[in-house]
This record gives sequence, C-alpha cells and structure tokens, in this order.
Amino acid sequence: MKALLTGGAGFIGGNLARELVALGYEVVALGRRACPVAGVKSIEAARLDPETLRRAMSAEHFDFVFHLAAAGVHPADRNREELIRVNATLPAEVVSAARDAGVSSVVLMGSSAEYAGPQTGLLTEDMLLESGKIYGASKAAGGLLALATAAECGLPVAVLRAFNVFGPGEAEHRLLPSLVANLTRGEAVSLSLGTQIRDFVYVDDACNGLIAAATALSGSRMRSGAYNLSTGIGVSVADFARTVARRMNADDGLLRFGALPLRPDDLPEVVGDPSSLQSAAMWRANCSLEEGVTEALRRIGLD
Repeated sequence: MKALLTGGAGFIGGNLARELVALGYEVVALGRRACPVAGVKSIEAARLDPETLRRAMSAEHFDFVFHLAAAGVHPADRNREELIRVNATLPAEVVSAARDAGVSSVVLMGSSAEYAGPQTGLLTEDMLLESGKIYGASKAAGGLLALATAAECGLPVAVLRAFNVFGPGEAEHRLLPSLVANLTRGEAVSLSLGTQIRDFVYVDDACNGLIAAATALSGSRMRSGAYNLSTGIGVSVADFARTVARRMNADDGLLRFGALPLRPDDLPEVVGDPSSLQSAAMWRANCSLEEGVTEALRRIGLD
C-alpha cells in the first residue's frame, strides 16, 4: 500500500508517517520541508498548489492521500490570504487531483476550531460551525468544499476534526513542550487559571484514527463526511499540567496558575463526541491521559 502525505514535516504528520512506515506502507511526503522520518520519500515544493499536487499524484499510484498541510497552526500566523488559500481552497483541489489520479480514498485533517463557540455539552458534527474567527472559519470552509467536491466526483473522503492532540514532536509554544522545558530546568511555568476543559488526544491514537478512516473509506465501510477525532473525555488544562508534573516527578508548586490571563476568545469547554468515527471506522482512543503523557515523556527521553 502506498500513501501520499502532505504536512509530513509537522507534528501530527511526522508521527503519522512513522506509524505508516511501521505498518509497512510506502510513504511519499509532499511539502515545503522534508519529512524527517526514516523510510519516507520526500518531495520538497516551495508552494503547495493544484499543479504541484497533480504532478505528485500522477507520478506514481497512491492508494491513500492524507492531507495534513495547513496554515495558521501557530496562533500568531493569521495572514488572511494564506489561510484562505491553504485552508479553504486547497482541500478541494486535493480531492479533485486524487480523483483524477485514481486514489482510493482521501482523509483531510480538520480541527475542533471549526466549531462555533460557546456551545455546551459534547460537540457533534452537525453543530454550528465557526463564522467569526478566520482560522476556524477557513478550516470549516475547506472541509465543506472538499466534501462537496467529493460528492460531485464520487471519491470517498473524510474530514477528521482533531481536538487537542498532544505528544512528542509538538512545537515549542504548545502546552506539553512548554511544561517539559520549564519543569526540566526546575523553573516556574506561567499558566492561565487552567479552568478550560479540553479533549486531549494522544498523537498515536490520532494517527490510528486517520489510518482507520482511510481504510474504512476505501472498503466502503464508512461514508464520506466530517468526523470528530476525539476522546469524548473533558480534562482541565490544570489537570493536564499537574499530570505532566507528576509523571516528571516535578514540584507542582512550579505550576503558576493564574499568572497569565485567559485569552478573550478562549472557550470554557471544547470536548468532542467521538461516536460517529467509532462506529464508522471501528476506532477509539486507547490511551488515557496518564498513559499518553507517560508515553510522550518516554519518547522525549524523560522516562
């Protein structure tokens, strides 16, 4: 089996490439930077655009396409034109190119930011989508256009709206690496109150969900659509931080809750209902928060 992967140099993409290689897939990563995973063939392109996608897909036959490339992953990156081009427009081009290249199925990485807030209870795929924030709105638009293109051309496609994925390989500004860096040095960690409830998904579980969706789509066991890549379990940011400190045997007094203000747009609760993906792809998150943090720290080298 052969898979084309965009975003393979990123956090989830790199972990997905590693998992695919371990399962025996041939993996070709297309992106601006080379995928660092051994055994992956990298095609570097200065810009991901329709022509580049079609050229890569026509060069060899792929069974699956995993489209994880996105703009605006870093909160400071809010260039409107690039967000619209990469997040809103490009996914439909990926689907169209995959159909023309004879790909069996396409899985696109969506985001929990696609849901408008605040909404109470578990978020289901039919809830109101974001229209007031450019990142979430651009991701939502991209997913909708990709699914409409899939329906038009008859290609099985799934958009997996990932919630708070964590694990080895995260960017330095994110919660887990920030905690690890400071606690390793015995330094205080400035945090918000930590009352925000989030749905933390260990990255290996997320990758297994992506692969399960691609397989179920190509086997006609799963319908095209948007699905939550989530656990359904809400955990406070404070409890996540305390779990990391405990597993590192660090002094939790270094966790300075309330030292940072809550962001004005920080929603009090974002937890996804995973039941649709569970029933369609026979997938569920296997790692508890404790297990995920423990495994992440082991792979970072802090066991």
